[in-house]
Order: sequence, then structure tokens, then C-alpha cells
Amino acid sequence: MNRDEALQQSADALQELASALKAGKSSALLRYLDTISKFHNYSFGNCMLICIQCPNATLVAGFQRWKKLKRWVKKGEAGIAILAPLLMRKSELDEDSTGNTDGEATVLRAIRGFRAVHVFDVSQTEGEPLAEIGAITGDPGERIARIEEFIRSKGIELAYTEALGGALGMSEGGKITILSTLTLAQTFSTLVHELAHELLHRGDRRKETTKVFRETEAEAVSYVVSKAVGLELSTQAVDYIQLWNGDETILMQSLELVRDAASQILTALEAASHQETVSHTEMEVAHVA
Repeated sequence: MNRDEALQQSADALQELASALKAGKSSALLRYLDTISKFHNYSFGNCMLICIQCPNATLVAGFQRWKKLKRWVKKGEAGIAILAPLLMRKSELDEDSTGNTDGEATVLRAIRGFRAVHVFDVSQTEGEPLAEIGAITGDPGERIARIEEFIRSKGIELAYTEALGGALGMSEGGKITILSTLTLAQTFSTLVHELAHELLHRGDRRKETTKVFRETEAEAVSYVVSKAVGLELSTQAVDYIQLWNGDETILMQSLELVRDAASQILTALEAASHQETVSHTEMEVAHVA
């Protein structure tokens, strides 16, 4: 598949998704959100391309990357086409206001287009077993502590209360309040939901969107993050994600924002998990010494 074919396939898939949502069918959307939960570092367009070509993909990498991991693509396997940016490099000498240079070279990068590249899912490869890559470890309690820390690092106040008038959580622009009687899984997903509101629905965008639209986006972010950390989701949460009025442009913009917010949260959780692992290792080394 070349660049133009990949772009057309992505556009066709988005139109089909919009039509399905307009008809009240959310199963197609959930498939894409499931893909985002696995590949949150990829753009939404590339997540769509992965989902279309290999719906059961769990971990993808290029041919050479797999070789470095001592795994090899099986004979006859077809690659999954995604789009990679073409970067233009330009070196310039830094100049002050008088036109003098200080001798420091600055490398400028600009995207001048995209090209089709091919990746392969781990199921298409064979070789040495893989260690867990980018996985979030620990029980729900540890993940809750990590996301609480991330929320506070964003300057957002966090509080728990025994009553919220029937709501599980509340976002008030700089403050999140969570019902204290929830299960651990409910607490985690609700924290993500309310954090999504803080990340996506403050400022001008709040005025440009309806409450239903904002709740759908927040629940989509919660779905992606909860799915990524291995939580089981209730039918109620799945049914809550419904439609974006069948508008492809609005849908694309919205799902890009959903992906960005979910990626930001998952990246922070992964970083916290890695730091905990390093700290535990350092303590073990110190104890042995």
C-alpha cells in the first residue's frame, strides 16, 4: 500500500465510522478506541490504519526494530501500512540582532509530507520472547496513587466526599471531587473521566461544545485508559459512548483530542511505574551493598 492508498483508506474508514455512529451503532467506535488503548503513541489516523488492516494487533514495530529485539518477521507476512512524516532538515547559524553569528548551529526540522511505511504485529514475528514493553504493572491501588499524583502535578485540587448528589465525580475547573464509596476500579475510571474534562473542556472549548458532547469525550478517554491498564468495563460505560452527529470533521477533531488526552495520561502512568521500578531496584542494590 502506498501513501495515497493509505490516506484514502483512512478517509473511507472515518466516513464509515461517522455513518455507523449516525445510525446509533457504537461497536465500530469501540474497536478504534480499543486500538488507541494499545497504541496511544500513534496518531489517530495511524490507529485507524492499524485497526483496519490488523484488528487483533497488540504490539507493532518495523522490520529492523524487530531484528534488534531478536525477532524476525515470518515468511509471507504482509506489513501493516501506516504514514510516517518526511522531515526536512536545515542547519542555520544562530544570529544576534546585529547579524553576527555565535558559531552555534541550529538544526531546524519541518514536515514536508508523509510516506507509507510498513510495520508488523508481534503475532507476525518469531524469535526470542519479549519482556513486557510499556506495560503498567501493579494493582488498581497503585494506579490510583499514580493518577492522583499526576492530577495534583497539573495544579488541580483533588478531594473525596461521601455524597455528590448522585454523581460519581465532578470537575469544576481546577478541582476534581470523587465519591469516596466507589470500588477501586470505579475510582480509577472516574478519576480519568474527570481529568479528561480538566484537560479538554476548560476555556473556549467548553463554550463550543454541548454537555452530551463533553461527556462522550470524557467517557471515551476513560474507556481508552481503563482498557489500556487492563480493567474490565461495564456495559453501562460502553453504551454511554454513542455518537458525534455523523459529522466526519468534528468526529476526527474530537477523536484526535481523545487520543491526545489518553496518551498524556497513559504516558504519565507509565513514567510513574518506571520510576517506581527504578527506586525499588536502587533500594535492593543498597540493601545488598
